[in-house]
Amino acid sequence: MLRFLPLKLGRLYRCLKLLLVVGLFVILLMNTHNLFASFQKNELTDRRFINLNKCPACFGTSWCRKFMNGQVSFETWGRLRFLDVFNVKNVYFAQYGEPREGTRRVVLKRLGSNQELAEIDQKICKRATGRPRCDLIQAMYKTEFARINGDVRLLTPEVVEGWSDLVHCPSQRLLDRVVRRYAETKDSGSFLLKNLKDTERMQLLMTLAFNPEPLVLQTALFLFLLPPHPAPHKSTTTSFNTRPHLTKTCSSEALP
Repeated sequence: MLRFLPLKLGRLYRCLKLLLVVGLFVILLMNTHNLFASFQKNELTDRRFINLNKCPACFGTSWCRKFMNGQVSFETWGRLRFLDVFNVKNVYFAQYGEPREGTRRVVLKRLGSNQELAEIDQKICKRATGRPRCDLIQAMYKTEFARINGDVRLLTPEVVEGWSDLVHCPSQRLLDRVVRRYAETKDSGSFLLKNLKDTERMQLLMTLAFNPEPLVLQTALFLFLLPPHPAPHKSTTTSFNTRPHLTKTCSSEALP
């Protein structure tokens, strides 16, 4: 009886492989129309896909025009949306083109998994309404981010201390640097919040509270990225962060 056991397991393994192949083939047949549509459509021009419809409950907007104009597009496999189920970290390779500079490869990364981004939306809603679901755009104006937005001229440790790990025990020098890099102004002195637009101030405060990763990239990593690899831009459109594609010869990885 023991002799037949390996044979049975081998048959079972082959049957499972066959079922897997057949299942994938059926899925491809069912999604043939979507498959061809995915190659023809640039998802990065879709307001909902880049979460532009959630602003000002987003991480920035200065690259929105580039996305909407079709200057950024996914590479081949990144166009296939049914593969997103395997892309847990939401990392994509894309091409970014400028009329005078030509096309270059970039890496797009959402600032969290789908679940993490959904949890941020829920936290904003709970702060504003006490409920996990709400109209995010309306909710942002009912949170402390909107109140601080109108009351504070200079971002100080007393205002944001403990909001996230970045500001667990912040100094005024650190906050000045964060705000200057966010505003992309000269790297000296204090930058008053009133010099930012209302929506930019709320986006800065929200990012500082929920996901300071793009602020860390702007504030610190730009010191180590030399031309032709520019520092990550504050143009993190909604939940996307855009970075240049770095080769393996660089000391830093393109993505963490």
